[in-house]
Amino acid sequence: MTNLESQPHLRKAIENALTASDKAHLDLSRNLPCRITSSKQLTGGCISDAALVTLEDGRQYFVKSSLHDLAVYAAEQNGLEEIRATQTLRVPEIIGLGKTECGISFFILEAIESGNATATSEIEFGRRLAQMHRKTRAARFGYPQSNFIGSTTQLNNWATDWQTFFVESRLRPQIRMAQNRELTTPLFNRHADQLLSKVGNLLPNSSSPVLIHGDLWAGNIIIAKGGVPVLIDPAVSYSEREFEFGMTTLFGGFGADFYEAYHECWPLAEGWQERVKIYQLYHLLNHLNLFGASYFQACMSTLKQFT
Repeated sequence: MTNLESQPHLRKAIENALTASDKAHLDLSRNLPCRITSSKQLTGGCISDAALVTLEDGRQYFVKSSLHDLAVYAAEQNGLEEIRATQTLRVPEIIGLGKTECGISFFILEAIESGNATATSEIEFGRRLAQMHRKTRAARFGYPQSNFIGSTTQLNNWATDWQTFFVESRLRPQIRMAQNRELTTPLFNRHADQLLSKVGNLLPNSSSPVLIHGDLWAGNIIIAKGGVPVLIDPAVSYSEREFEFGMTTLFGGFGADFYEAYHECWPLAEGWQERVKIYQLYHLLNHLNLFGASYFQACMSTLKQFT
């Protein structure tokens, strides 16, 4: 992990990127180089360092930085722009990204001032998520490029049916990664093979791929001033929309108002509460690969439920 205060070359690279952004937007009132006067380290992320930087003129920006390849932030930028294009849910404005000569990647975003959730925040979020899903129907499952779920590569190979996409671009790569890292057992592997062979009988033969955020837990939503939800850290794809709720139901943070508002706009098919447990497995496997053996038992228990 990196630290902005102790990395003058990173600070300079960020200042240069901010100056270039000013010039690109032809803001003639700001024709001087941008200077960072202070930075405050923020907590909450496990993939990147995060900081709130303040410039001489008082402007503030949110900066993520890490030793990960710049492709991680480029994919995040792409996902944010894809969601923004739907004109349904707010995402932060993108200022710039880059990489220092020392190999530190960084991503500069609008600093969102946090507000308090209102009585209608969850209702509004549920409605707007349903609207995003409804207006982004695609012909195939997948995405034009692979991206990342956390720091794990997420394959997005095109498929004409949901079962194939979920097995080949979601479950199988995570299972293989866990096996290669020696995080599984022979019993685990047998249950995994059984599940992969029967997923077609457990999931709907969906013909409605829609754009999903892909990593939708409470930590990836900021409530801005006025109670407006703002989405961050996407892992987008065109998927069966039930898949979106694997993460929302795994770690909690979403109340009944959210689900009721979504269902009012576009009800999910009967039995989704049971199927969502299979979708939770993808995220549990990813956590197993990211954080190790503490997630083994949760993965094993889910596998046993469906084999």
